[in-house]
Parts: sequence; C-alpha cells; structure tokens
Amino acid sequence: MADLGRQLQEYLAQAKAGGGGGSGSSAAPDGCAGAEAAAAAGGGGPAGGGWPWAAEADPWLPGLSRWQRLAGGGLCLLLAALCWALAALYAPLLLLRARKFALLWSLGSVCGLGAAALLRGPRRLLREPGGATLLYLAALGGTLYAALARRSAALAALGAAAQLGAAAAALPGGAAGLRLLGRLLGPALRRRAAAALPV
Repeated sequence: MADLGRQLQEYLAQAKAGGGGGSGSSAAPDGCAGAEAAAAAGGGGPAGGGWPWAAEADPWLPGLSRWQRLAGGGLCLLLAALCWALAALYAPLLLLRARKFALLWSLGSVCGLGAAALLRGPRRLLREPGGATLLYLAALGGTLYAALARRSAALAALGAAAQLGAAAAALPGGAAGLRLLGRLLGPALRRRAAAALPV
C-alpha cells in the first residue's frame, strides 16, 4: 500500500512539473507509463504491491499481452475446475473407476499449472523449483502415463495418491494444512458418498 502511495505522489509531482494548460492532458499518460515502469522495475510480485502478471512480459511467452494472459489463465482455471468437479463425481466410485478419477484429476492439475504459468509466467514459475514441486510433476507425469498409455487402474491410482501426497507436502503448513483441508472437506465428501452408495 505504501508503494501505491509513493507512485501516486510521483505521478502528482510529475503532473505539476509538466505545467498547466495544454500539457496537463499529455502528462497523464506519461505518469501512467511511469507508474507501470516503476511497477515492472520495482517487482511485479505480491511483495512489490503489483499484480503477478503486471511485471514485464515473460520471454517464454513472447507476443502475449497482459489481457491475453489473463483470458488464457481464466480459461485454464475454468477447465481445471470442471475436471476437478468431474473427478469429484467419481470419488464415491473410486474402486470401480480409479483410472477415470486419476485421469480427470491429473488433467485438472495440468490445466491449473497452465493457468499459473500463463498468469505468473513459466520462466518465473520454474525458476527455482523445490523438491515437492519436482515430486508433484513426476507424479503427475506418471499418473498420465499410467492412465493413458498403460491403461492401468492400479498404477493410475498409485500415481494419484502420489500426487495428493506431493501436493500435501507443497501446501503451506504441510501436514497441518492437509488436516485442516480434511476437516473442511471431509463432511461434504462423506455426505456425497452416503448419497451415492446408501449402505
């Protein structure tokens, strides 16, 4: 917030220095360009106060404007939510449809990673991958290979379990974050399973 206030003060000082009259209308675009340049140079990340995609364009995505990246990221997020929702429908029948569940969950993860890559930029996203990230990507690739190439339900279920474990390790808070997530989602999943399989 302090960074925003500083940028506003710079803009007002620049507008006053430009003089009044006819040059006042041309000072606004220069000030906006200066604010965008300051945001790009000062760190477009959350610590810099700017949006993650407001920084300079990623060299791995040449020619994509900010709005194209936003639209692509939003579409990928919608596809990820659709795949995860369809996977949740197969969750009560996990023993019978393990391969379909693993495939839908993995495709949702791929779309989610695509959205993150579009919004943050793939170069920044992959700059310093941690051990949990590499494990998650390996489990994701293994699950897709088992579900699509090998057509093995057991290997796909094992890969999906590895994905969930790697995602839990990457969560903020680790095991405590996973327990909190289980407490939040557990009752809803139990009600869904009871409605699908009345026992």
